[in-house]
Amino acid sequence: MNYFIRDLEKAISDEWTAYYFYKDLKQRTNNPLYVEFIEHAKKDEKEHYEMFQYLHYLFTGEYYEHKKEKIEYTTFKEGILRALKNELEAAEFYRNLLLEMPNKQAYNPLFIAMTDEMEHATRFSTIYNSLR
Repeated sequence: MNYFIRDLEKAISDEWTAYYFYKDLKQRTNNPLYVEFIEHAKKDEKEHYEMFQYLHYLFTGEYYEHKKEKIEYTTFKEGILRALKNELEAAEFYRNLLLEMPNKQAYNPLFIAMTDEMEHATRFSTIYNSLR
């Protein structure tokens, strides 16, 4: 259970970081399709953050006070590549968390987040490939 809580806390921090990263990234383009794809991912990341905080509360009785990190990047293309890599890593991380879950309450939030991250990776890959 301790490993699961530790990884859940990492997920909470990562989702918060991704939300603010996508908020910034979205402001660096005026392409309507890019804006739509980034906004979709940003919205999902906020939902994941809230689901994971709720799970943390269910397991520990408290919400997690996470460190607030910022992803640095210089160009839009660099940001999209970072987003793509982060989403692929997150999908794998959530798959592994699913295998560690201490009870069935964690299944739905983790499965939703894992599949959303794969969808985000597809969206960011589409953007990245169109920037070449």
